[in-house]
Amino acid sequence: MTPTLSTRPYPFGTDLDEWVRHVVDIHFHPADGTPYWLARAKELGIDARREIRSYADLSRFGFFPIDVLRTRNVLDFMPASQTRNRGGIHVHETGGTTGTPSRVPLRNLFKTINGFVNWYLDDVVGFPRKGNWLFIGPTGPHGIAESTLNQAESRDGICFLIDLDPRFIKVLYQQGDMKTVGLYMEHIRRQAFSILETQQVDIIGSTPVLLQMLAPELKERGYRFTGVMYGGTQLSKDLSHLLRTEFFPEAAHTAMYGNTLMGGAVLGTPQAIGNEVVYFPMEPLVKLDLVEPEHPERTVGVGQTGRVCLTVLSEERLLVRILERDLAERWPVWPALGCEGLANVRSLAAPMGSMSEGVY
Repeated sequence: MTPTLSTRPYPFGTDLDEWVRHVVDIHFHPADGTPYWLARAKELGIDARREIRSYADLSRFGFFPIDVLRTRNVLDFMPASQTRNRGGIHVHETGGTTGTPSRVPLRNLFKTINGFVNWYLDDVVGFPRKGNWLFIGPTGPHGIAESTLNQAESRDGICFLIDLDPRFIKVLYQQGDMKTVGLYMEHIRRQAFSILETQQVDIIGSTPVLLQMLAPELKERGYRFTGVMYGGTQLSKDLSHLLRTEFFPEAAHTAMYGNTLMGGAVLGTPQAIGNEVVYFPMEPLVKLDLVEPEHPERTVGVGQTGRVCLTVLSEERLLVRILERDLAERWPVWPALGCEGLANVRSLAAPMGSMSEGVY
């Protein structure tokens, strides 16, 4: 399958520096801009609309202090031009598995992201349309559920949801209460099969850990899917190969690496990347750099290991240089997407697949 880059929806494919100038002009508009960034520019003495004219120039703002998303009014992080009418603004929260959740507002961001994802699924992956989805993962304040619902709807399907509370799982692991973890996982399993036994499900989506848990029973009971989508915790190369070849060999497979703040990065196809697990960001909306863990102002070379550094450049959300809690190797440009990737993503604090990751 040969993707046509010219068919990517706007703004994907736009020159990065050109897009930075567009986004900066919005967020730093003196009357209609974003309160947090207007105050930050004043504090640093930067005339952003005149001085920040390239992606490299954004480094003048330093690294984004993530705690402000935990404590400040969410409307401080959206342009005033969009918050005067608050209808249609949603607030999403991060999972809170490593501390107090961060909160971000959004209105149209998922429409933009899902426009790219639909192009990717159709032109690059060959992912099925017109199928019903079963999504097992966080709902409530977590954006992934709304995004998945929108994705299924845009692909002419309906979506069944099973809620998984990552904050409750976090508490259980902290207390070493593995008995209750087991009960909770059985609760999730019963809900999944209650839907599968009564409804037509073509596409299943969840975390790699949960799909690994369900896969043997799904295979034994003869369930078949046309598509499998992974998200949440890290996907290892071995587990990806096992699920693709042993448990769901008839399905198209894809995955998203990301979080509430960025939306996601898409998984390179096995035909192009082999058995490696490599994610590619949705540039210029999302830019992922790999930096030296001890000197994050320096990026690492291709093939080298670095800490993930996230920048979000949307018309309604600007987040500059967030140091994520993951490590990865820098992967060369994939011509199908025109950007570099991140290989072998794993936790900065623990080895891949460790119990500390939990199920989400």
